[in-house]
Amino acid sequence: MKATKFFFAALAFIGALASCNPEDEPNNGKDPEPKAKSSECKLTSFVVTVDGETIEAFIDQSDKTIEVTYFKYQFDALKSATAVATISDKATISPDPTAAIDYTVEGGVVFTVTAEDGESNTKYTAFLALAEVSEKCTKVWEKTYGEMHDLGDKPNFDCGLGFCAIDKFAYADLQVFDLEGTYVGKLNTEGIPGLVVYGDGEIKATNQLAAVTNDVNGVLVAIISYEGTHADESVGCMSEVYGWLDGWDKAPTKIYGPVEYQCMYMSVAGDVKGDFVLNFRTGVTAPPQMHHVLVYKGGKYFKDNGDPACTWYGPMIEHPCNDGCWGQQLSFFSGDPEDGFVVWDSLAAAEYGESGNASAAFYVYNEGLTAFVNGAAEEVGLNGIVNWGDPWHAQGGHFGYGNYSTGHVRAFIYNGQKYIIACSSSWPCNWITVQKATDLVEDDEKTDEVDESMANYLLPTDIIEGAASCAPCCAYVFDPATRTGHIVYAAQSKVVVAYDITTEVL
Repeated sequence: MKATKFFFAALAFIGALASCNPEDEPNNGKDPEPKAKSSECKLTSFVVTVDGETIEAFIDQSDKTIEVTYFKYQFDALKSATAVATISDKATISPDPTAAIDYTVEGGVVFTVTAEDGESNTKYTAFLALAEVSEKCTKVWEKTYGEMHDLGDKPNFDCGLGFCAIDKFAYADLQVFDLEGTYVGKLNTEGIPGLVVYGDGEIKATNQLAAVTNDVNGVLVAIISYEGTHADESVGCMSEVYGWLDGWDKAPTKIYGPVEYQCMYMSVAGDVKGDFVLNFRTGVTAPPQMHHVLVYKGGKYFKDNGDPACTWYGPMIEHPCNDGCWGQQLSFFSGDPEDGFVVWDSLAAAEYGESGNASAAFYVYNEGLTAFVNGAAEEVGLNGIVNWGDPWHAQGGHFGYGNYSTGHVRAFIYNGQKYIIACSSSWPCNWITVQKATDLVEDDEKTDEVDESMANYLLPTDIIEGAASCAPCCAYVFDPATRTGHIVYAAQSKVVVAYDITTEVL
């Protein structure tokens, strides 16, 4: 028995010696040969970030190009944009795309991908390509005032609705609706001193906003009027402007006023929490009509002494608006007044040597406020397409927007293109047109005659029939998440209509 144990122990010892044989060790004890470094130097994806949006570029491996397809409005931001590149394992890329680079330079930007071996490399050229897009404006729904929770009649010609969020809008009677026109609640008016609507110096309604609009982010802004004591101790109209900065269901913030007169035909452009333009008209004068344009910076509304924290301008519009409406409104394209503005004017027939009903007119000043004030801005008169015969005696009027002078305008920028929503009328109809304000297609270069074809219209003139008061108005907001422009339009006392502007990349 002991002999057997000794025998197996001996075998184990021999096996252990065998396992330690130097010939069985890798490379016979020498250092392993170094692995060859990769020569792969390929770029497989390239994603550019522009103002928070991403553009996934197309990479052509045969031509070694990076095609960055962009929208027109993104061009300026591409002068200092960052990107994330996916390249071969252990390769490097130069210049570093995560640092800001100007992609608008002539000839494009050349990126070099160098392989792990430090010698092999591939050069890719990044260039810009303007996206070919198809934009359209589509009617989403139309509802009567009765179908919309019995909206209250608007007693004056001023705007009666505005967005109070990207997906909600409010009416002058304080009701709030979603994008389907469904009632969701009532506007918070905590802290507002009163709610009356004046017309011709008399109170026409109570518990209503006097005029309504919204900023670029869907923040509701409204003129509120009330009876107050003036400096001479008389009692009369007082006006203030409020913004629902924290949402429609929270208390609003005063951003202008009080003043001892009736503000009318208000518009806001830009971000009321930052840089924005607030403008309105007061009173009625023979031409020229003066407008108040207040330019704010940094979201500060009042100075320490209580004065408005803004720069004031008083542009004069020469057109003699009349026809019993005396309506005239400015609407700026952005919070920068130098981006230009549009004027809606209740055109006077007398301006053309005619009598009777006139029409609405829309004039664009693209050079901006400073150029206009200095007399250096060109006036461009736009055209609608309500052309049913002789200009003054048929529906079209002089500029094709209808033969009655009530109206409203909203200027905005979509995909880098300046547009307006032209609200107009012809008794007893209301009209809406969404059209270009710049880059107009023209028929004849020699005559500079503007083409009235579909090329200039995002929405050809649409009719809303049987509107009792003939007082049209609109609101617009852009949803960056879906790249959709939302429009709500009121043929006041009759119907509310909703439209969506969408983009398809071809």
